[in-house]
Order: sequence, then structure tokens, then C-alpha cells
Amino acid sequence: MDKPDEPIIVPEHHLPKQYYLLLKKVEFYCNHHHYGKAMMIFDEVHEDADRKIAEAITGFLFKTKFGRSFHHILEMPLFVSSAVTPAVQFADIFAGIVRHYYENELDQKEPGTEFQEWLVELFTKLHNLTENNFIPKSHYLEYGFQKMGKNFSYPVSEKFTTSDNDESLLSEEFSNDLSE
Repeated sequence: MDKPDEPIIVPEHHLPKQYYLLLKKVEFYCNHHHYGKAMMIFDEVHEDADRKIAEAITGFLFKTKFGRSFHHILEMPLFVSSAVTPAVQFADIFAGIVRHYYENELDQKEPGTEFQEWLVELFTKLHNLTENNFIPKSHYLEYGFQKMGKNFSYPVSEKFTTSDNDESLLSEEFSNDLSE
């Protein structure tokens, strides 16, 4: 995600957009691969901040039409210390690779150092592990790995609908997949 020019102010009980996009990707993945429930595990930040995110996720899943269409995500996320949880340590390492890749603008230019070559190699391996979500009836392709621009920094309200009409398109696709 590009660093916003101004601090992001998220109204209480609203879900920041990056969490919404993550939940949507996890729901699609689990639905596509016929998995049961996914547990969202986050690196703990601060008790108050973690509580607000947990409440916003729960609110999204229970209070919004689109959130209620998600059947593969456990309703309450778990917050753990990355210092003692290996899986979260891996996520931190992967996020660091992605951050360095974009900070070095390797999406726009060739690597100029051995370190940058190594970053491109690692980034490519991570990128190749991702999966795109194709919504057949809408012919919409959502990339499994994407850079979020500054326009993604606003929060998701309970009445949230994207300009791509994700809610109607994806809800319809979920219900069709689930009925098969």
C-alpha cells in the first residue's frame, strides 16, 4: 500500500479497507478450495488497537450484507506476538521483502545491485505463490497479489460498496458456488 499523504482516520467500529480486502481474499480462497473455516491471525500491536480491529471485523461479518455472505472465516481474529509465533514471523519477513521491493522501485526498473537482484528473486517467488480470483459472471479478475494505492486508505463503513460493485457480484458468486 502506498503511504498516504495524511494520517488515516478510521471512525470507531469501521473496518479499515486493507482488512476488508484481506477478508475478501481469504473468503474467496477458502470457497474456491472447499476449505472449512479460516482463522485470521494478526501480529499484536497494542491491546486497544487490536480490540478495535477485532470488533470491526466482527461487525463487518455480522452487520453488513456482504460480510454475512462470508462463511469461511471464524468471526473473531486472534492476535499473537510475532516474536514467539513462527508463522507470523514468516509473514513479517514476506512483508519486508515486498516493502523493500517497492521502496527500491523494482517494479519500475531493473535491479542495480546484488541486494536488489536478490529482492527481485524473493519477490518473484512470493508472487508466484499467489492465486488470482476470477469472478466468471462479471468477468472481473482480482489479483491475488496487488499493490494498493492511496485511494485504498479510507475505511469501510457498514454501508460499504465498492465502485466495482463487489458486494453484489461477489455475493451472487458465493451463493452460486455454495449451492453447487
